[in-house]
Amino acid sequence: MAMNSVKSQTVILIPAYQPGEILTEIVRQLCVEFDVVVVDDGSGAEYRHIFDALDPKAHQLRHDENKGKGAALKTGIAYIRKRYAHHCIVTADADGQHRIRDIKKIAHHHRDHAGSLVLGSRTLTQEGVPLRSRIGNKLTSVLFLLVTQRRVRDTQTGLRAFDDTLTEMMQAVEGERFEYETNVLLKLSKSDVEIVEIPIATVYKNNNQGSHFKPIIDSWMIYREIFAFASSSLIAFVIDYVLFIVLVALTGSWGVATSVTFANIAARIVSASVNFSLNRRLVFGHKGSVVRSGAAYAALAIIVIVANTIVINILTSGIGISPYVAKIVTELLFFIVCYFVQKKFIFRLSDTIRR
Repeated sequence: MAMNSVKSQTVILIPAYQPGEILTEIVRQLCVEFDVVVVDDGSGAEYRHIFDALDPKAHQLRHDENKGKGAALKTGIAYIRKRYAHHCIVTADADGQHRIRDIKKIAHHHRDHAGSLVLGSRTLTQEGVPLRSRIGNKLTSVLFLLVTQRRVRDTQTGLRAFDDTLTEMMQAVEGERFEYETNVLLKLSKSDVEIVEIPIATVYKNNNQGSHFKPIIDSWMIYREIFAFASSSLIAFVIDYVLFIVLVALTGSWGVATSVTFANIAARIVSASVNFSLNRRLVFGHKGSVVRSGAAYAALAIIVIVANTIVINILTSGIGISPYVAKIVTELLFFIVCYFVQKKFIFRLSDTIRR
């Protein structure tokens, strides 16, 4: 059945890996009001009967082998983009965690938030929610707030709505498994795209035993960008601190203020160069102008060096704290400031995102 290539339409996209019988009922009800695209993410022959029983109006895509939820979503997005000049995509899970009324609710709310990402936000504090889900979502939400300055209560919800102004970016976001959905939020946090949360019911069946989430592997994939920034900062700090210690020792005869000032500036210049290279290429994946981002980073580095040096001198000469302790305290203070500035101004996604 060919999809209309002219009219604007809301399409429900459901990635499915080894689904239960409930998928047939979900698709049947949704096909009454929406076009539905189901992506079989390599479920295997033993699940073929479930897909064969889906409403014939649903569009089915298939991966020959399991590639992950992110890959399945991208396959569905690509399919929809080719067939609609204008469209809104609502992604929903195949395991019954999203009620039909809530899927419709998110679809309808997006009409009032064109160009935004609308999230179906669950409350994960009530009785019956698996402990790993409560802890995992809370941890992700806290980390997300720290690194983006955006508060999202349910970062792991699979019920989302977005339109054709964002689908090109959605296809380009890295990630093939569960980390994809978190990466989408991280990418959007670098732009001016609005993220809207709409409350939905929290549904967990059989303690979420049908989930294909692998706690260790998938958690690492979800948090790795955040960890990557922390790691690059740690590497730069080690270089900075070692050089600082060596230079303070070599210039101790110059006097505390002069020695600390020289050592701090020289160490910061070297470590900042390393930090810029790591953050640009490995952490933020920035593909914009090297000259522009380099100039912006250099300006930030100069400001930080001046402010950093002033704070260290206040702690050492003014209060009498050891230079080595003062250095650690100062770097911790500037760590958060530098991260936010780099995320929001130096390595912004808005340099490349198309609205």
